[in-house]
Amino acid sequence: MKPITKQNITDFLDCQSMAIAGASRNEKSFSAQVAKHLDTLGYDLWLVNPEFEQVKADTHRVQSIMQLPSEIDHLLVLTSKSQTEMVINHAIAKGIKHIWIQQQSETLNAIEFSEDNNVNLIHNHCIFMFTQPEGIHKFHCRLKQFFGGLPK
Repeated sequence: MKPITKQNITDFLDCQSMAIAGASRNEKSFSAQVAKHLDTLGYDLWLVNPEFEQVKADTHRVQSIMQLPSEIDHLLVLTSKSQTEMVINHAIAKGIKHIWIQQQSETLNAIEFSEDNNVNLIHNHCIFMFTQPEGIHKFHCRLKQFFGGLPK
């Protein structure tokens, strides 16, 4: 596995729009909390979940990666491990070049496939640590900084 650098993370976060695979309608879910946080930071979010009902074309909720507009090339993966590899395969087929696989969603096959396809891949890190963390995430970030656990 390739080491993840601070520049990889900067390149991922340096965008206007990103998709979130595994977005939930449950406002208390982790994915909903991430989406809310990223929305407050000004990201234009596209939420992907196969259980979303078909909605008007002007909304930012889609059922699959393949329904994303072609200009979306950043994807945050918050799916269960059993869905991650399929999501990564679809993302790479779609031409998405920047992928962050959140902790608890990553699989070795998904990581290797992403790396084999020259994706800017972030994994084994929580996105909250790098997006103006608050509360417990800020505390965890400070601990990682202190003990040298953040990418350089």
